Amino acid sequence: MIEKKDRLKKPIFVVGCMRSGTTLLSKLLGEHPGIIHCGFELKDIWSTEGNVPMSSPKTGDTSCPCLDENDIKPGQLEQLTQAFHKRMDEVIKKKKKNEDGTFLNKNPHFCNKMAFVNGLFPDARFIWIYRDLPNVVASMKKLFDDNSHYWPIQENDDATRCWIYHPEKCPPDDVDNTRFFPGGDVRYLAEYWYENNKAVSRFLANQEQNRFLIIKEEELIDNPGEIIDQCFQFLDLPKYVPEKLIQKIDSNRNSLWHERLTDAELQSLHHFVLQQGANLDNIIPGKALYMQYKKQILNGYVRNKKM
Repeated sequence: MIEKKDRLKKPIFVVGCMRSGTTLLSKLLGEHPGIIHCGFELKDIWSTEGNVPMSSPKTGDTSCPCLDENDIKPGQLEQLTQAFHKRMDEVIKKKKKNEDGTFLNKNPHFCNKMAFVNGLFPDARFIWIYRDLPNVVASMKKLFDDNSHYWPIQENDDATRCWIYHPEKCPPDDVDNTRFFPGGDVRYLAEYWYENNKAVSRFLANQEQNRFLIIKEEELIDNPGEIIDQCFQFLDLPKYVPEKLIQKIDSNRNSLWHERLTDAELQSLHHFVLQQGANLDNIIPGKALYMQYKKQILNGYVRNKKM
């Protein structure tokens, strides 16, 4: 049996922007006997025990700063480690998991804190899951119908932004309404996708290949068994098929995104893609996303017209 102090050796962090499939992927991976998945994001621990603000209804934080290894404070690792061990003990007891299992944490708030997380856990392994821009924008629009968020103005070109949670449905008087959701301009949802995925991409580009794996949400939905097997191979874990969860996957979850967006929103999204142009091709290695998204959005507009 591995002692507690070694449980966080080579921890697994699932990263990706909101609505990209991080929750689904972490649940599937967490079914493996050799992985200890301690629940949804662990924002409570990061915020309360680690003093790492993560703007969210659950934490009450109103900021989600971009952090790197220089922002690590004395004692921060020890506090987080102690809290993670305690949560792992609870999961092991409740789910009868292997005590020598590997810690897994997924959290979209890691996107603008990759170097910070890596500084705390330099032997960590990262699985980055990304989802096509139009699908994420449509899903976030729906999510923010029930949770008010504000997209801040860029004040530092080197800092990756994240959302600011607002407890009130109505925007404050000093806030630009187009940046406030629900009801804001979807170009800012697209901006979030672009900025956060770019941050993850830049960080991983400087890491050794054996430390990260990149997968696509749409491919996970279409071929869950194959993609999960890739993940377990990357993690050097025995093959395991989480059949019950795989059977519950909605194979149509990416087919109706355009119906959630109005004509004006599709036009705004299309304009954003045109503005970014070839910059989009630099996000995912080897993927020409600019022409793909341009065509995808135009096709969505046409399909809405035919309905």
